[in-house]
Amino acid sequence: MINNLIKIMKNISKKLIIIIILIFFIGLGFGFYLDNYLQKNIKQIEADDLSLDDQEATIRAINKIIPAVVSIIVYDQEDYTSYNSSTGQKDVVKKKTEKGSGTGFIISADGLIITNKHVINVAEDKTAEFRIILNTGKEYYAQLIGKDPINDLALLKIFDKNLPTVELGDSDQLQIGSTVITIGNSLGRYQNSATKGIVSGLGRNLVATDSTGNAGSFDDAIQTDAEINLGNSGGPLIDLFGRVIGINMAIDEGGTAIGFAIPVNDVRPVIKSAKESGRIIRPRLGVRYMMITSKIAKDNGLVREDGAWITKGEDGSAAITVDSSAAKGGLVQGDIIFEINVIKIADKNTLLSVIQKYKPGDKVGLKIQRGNKVIIKAVELDEFK
Repeated sequence: MINNLIKIMKNISKKLIIIIILIFFIGLGFGFYLDNYLQKNIKQIEADDLSLDDQEATIRAINKIIPAVVSIIVYDQEDYTSYNSSTGQKDVVKKKTEKGSGTGFIISADGLIITNKHVINVAEDKTAEFRIILNTGKEYYAQLIGKDPINDLALLKIFDKNLPTVELGDSDQLQIGSTVITIGNSLGRYQNSATKGIVSGLGRNLVATDSTGNAGSFDDAIQTDAEINLGNSGGPLIDLFGRVIGINMAIDEGGTAIGFAIPVNDVRPVIKSAKESGRIIRPRLGVRYMMITSKIAKDNGLVREDGAWITKGEDGSAAITVDSSAAKGGLVQGDIIFEINVIKIADKNTLLSVIQKYKPGDKVGLKIQRGNKVIIKAVELDEFK
């Protein structure tokens, strides 16, 4: 009987072990399934959250800045000829005509507005009128404060108080891939249209031509695939915090979604001088130059692969401006400026951006490569006129 009891216990133990093993593997399988299920759903939730966060940040950024973004309508006087059918007399009368439109944004509560120079250049300075329309629909006529002799920038002024203003960011902190938003008066019809994209490139060199055929060169432009349409010129390029990091300037019509903006840090000297003196003051060295790359150095047999190479323009214009600081300081065509006051001229530190750290009348030391020699020149900066 005892033997039979032992056999029964052994059978029960075996069955119990088998049951425990089965439960273990079933639990293990269910655990894997549950873990896989949860991971998929958590990833989906995280993706949805990120998408929602991006959307909310975009909306917040746009709502933050739109009150300070303005549409600009430019008018000028044009001659119209009329004939008196009974006398045959010809009369010439002047009529106000809309010449163009663009965008700007308010940078001070008392009404200082920044926009592109080419927006206002469609009319003559002495006869032009600038109508400003706020997002609320309120309208003003603006006074021209000045045009930047260096960048495609201009300042207008409306007269009011407690106006909404923008927050300026730091364009030096931008990285390729950063999300950006453009806002502007698209085609002159769709006020405060917003488009979104990324920073596609930094420090771009380009020559841009406006509708009147005037060309300008730029050596530190932000490239973006956020659509910049006609009428968006002068509008803000902002980050997801609603801070202005650039001023929309141009598009490359040869491609798709290739737009350019002036870095906001290049605009700060203009804003500062306007607030302090009521006009735009820029220091000038007085040279035409090309920032050197390894390719430019190789193609032109230069002894350096960095610095600003003083050279004449493609249209044959002089490398050194007559009676400028550079001319008085003894600089010549072919010189390579590679340091200013121990600041190396390379990459984002273009000759223009470094010179703009100073004021007219300041003396600066230039380290120059001239042929196989390195020389040092001290020059006193003058003012763009």
